[in-house]
Amino acid sequence: MLQIDRSHSQAPVESDEIGLDPSYYLAILRKRIYYIIIPFVLVLAVGSTAAMLWPPTFLSEGKLLVESQQIPVDLVRPTVTAGSKERIQVIEQRVMTRDNLLAIMDKYQMFADRRDRLSRTELLDLMRENTVIKPIELDQTRGRTEGLSTIALTVGFTDRRPDVATKVANELLTLFLNEDVRNRTNRAMETTKFLAREAQRLENDLGSVEAKIADLRRKNVTPLPEQTIPQLATLKAELAQKSSVYSKTHPEVLRLKRQIASLEQVATPAPAAPGAQIDTDALEALQAQKISLQKSLETAGQKLSAARLGETLERDQFAERLQVLEQAVMPQKPIKPDRIKILGLVFAGAVMAGFAGVFAAELFDRTIRGSRDLAAVADAHLIVSIPYISTKRELVRKKGRMAWTLLLVLVAILVALAAVHFFWRPLDEVWTILLDRLLAARLLG
Repeated sequence: MLQIDRSHSQAPVESDEIGLDPSYYLAILRKRIYYIIIPFVLVLAVGSTAAMLWPPTFLSEGKLLVESQQIPVDLVRPTVTAGSKERIQVIEQRVMTRDNLLAIMDKYQMFADRRDRLSRTELLDLMRENTVIKPIELDQTRGRTEGLSTIALTVGFTDRRPDVATKVANELLTLFLNEDVRNRTNRAMETTKFLAREAQRLENDLGSVEAKIADLRRKNVTPLPEQTIPQLATLKAELAQKSSVYSKTHPEVLRLKRQIASLEQVATPAPAAPGAQIDTDALEALQAQKISLQKSLETAGQKLSAARLGETLERDQFAERLQVLEQAVMPQKPIKPDRIKILGLVFAGAVMAGFAGVFAAELFDRTIRGSRDLAAVADAHLIVSIPYISTKRELVRKKGRMAWTLLLVLVAILVALAAVHFFWRPLDEVWTILLDRLLAARLLG
């Protein structure tokens, strides 16, 4: 016969007493099992199907290396002095122009399923979004000090078809190489043309000044042949020496020829007019102007020679240039989607959907299933609880469950230790590492 605990017979029922009992929630889960299974299966099926049907995207990449000048800079200085980072930015802007990208798109018939729905501008935006250009800074210390941090470049393309991604990536690599050669050669040629025009202008100015000096001397004085003959001999000897080194069109050779012709004209002048006086101020001014023009012409000639060497250096591709370090190859695995990660998120979402279904069902269910539900609709002071009296069999069963639980926990610990010992590291080594870390932490503390 059950006995009633009189000490608790008049105590009102607390509204949250059942809320601490796990059996209450287990009973809800058993009752609402279909509210868990159906949303779980639906979300898992839809998410898994979407993850499997998501079209893959492949990335094919190649690498370009900025190769330094092969001939020492002390011997031949390059005409193009812009930093590699600046040059790569300029080349990138020229390669990624509308005409180049649309030509590549038409060549490989890209975005065939979207050409009817998208305009040429939208297709161009897709090309630019799928193009990958990443500079690589291998030596950051050198880059900060010299301003040449970018010495390598990654060029790639993403597409749903791996063969198309590889072809477009290699096409972009070729465009980068061709644009680099064209850009450097054009700059060297423009520099040479500019210096050649400047040298020609100085030569014309010098010839004009020498003609004025010769004319002034011829009209005012009759120079003695003894003064001109040694100077002519010296100039002719210098001309013979430089003609063996330089070509006939070299600025130095032309200058010497003009001086010799001018002196030869002065050596046999017309008879001076009676009482003629030389204008010394004008002659000195012309002589000073001549000396200045000769120095400028000599400097321009040296620069022109260096520019021509630099142009030859660029044409023969001995200067700093881009070189293919790694050719783009066909990718074997897609970069997206990450199906394993997506399936994990889908599984977590399916579990949450199942529990959300149970929560919604319980939220709108007004059935009374316990003292907490009864206290919500009746006065808690009118309701008393009778303590549950366990039988001997129930006590034995409870102790048995506790023993089995402890045994299972012990087996799990042993299995975990065995897995660590055989698959990761022996337990004695793990123990030694733990002791060392504890000792180090204690010493630091």
